[in-house]
Amino acid sequence: MPRGRPLSLQTVELKVRMCCTGCERVVKNAIHKLRGVDSVEVNLEMEKVTVVGYVDRNKVLKTVRRAGKRAEFWPYPEIPLHFTSANNYFKDTTHEFKESYNYYRHGYNVGDRHGNIPVSHRGDDKVSNMFNDDNVNACCLM
Repeated sequence: MPRGRPLSLQTVELKVRMCCTGCERVVKNAIHKLRGVDSVEVNLEMEKVTVVGYVDRNKVLKTVRRAGKRAEFWPYPEIPLHFTSANNYFKDTTHEFKESYNYYRHGYNVGDRHGNIPVSHRGDDKVSNMFNDDNVNACCLM
């Protein structure tokens, strides 16, 4: 491959994990340092970064990952205005991240699902549940 600029103008779309405007600024600054970048557009709500310029798409991905952000190439072709099946209306695929091809180094893209799951601390014995307001048969006891 020649060491010069690519012959054609390319558009690179990435899905980058960003949570705030600080993350957006870090990604923009890292990409602007690449040679051949004409413009960088960041959509924080969709976590989408669009880079236009004479750049190699693998170099853009590598630069974003070196900046400390989890990134992958944009996995969705285009967001349709309507779906042909009712099953697609109820799927939320905007926040899914697939596992990285190099997960030993970059980790899994599983999201921000940290912490404890809330658990009911109500007693499991029959006496404490007998007079509970959620018990549908409580009125027959009174």
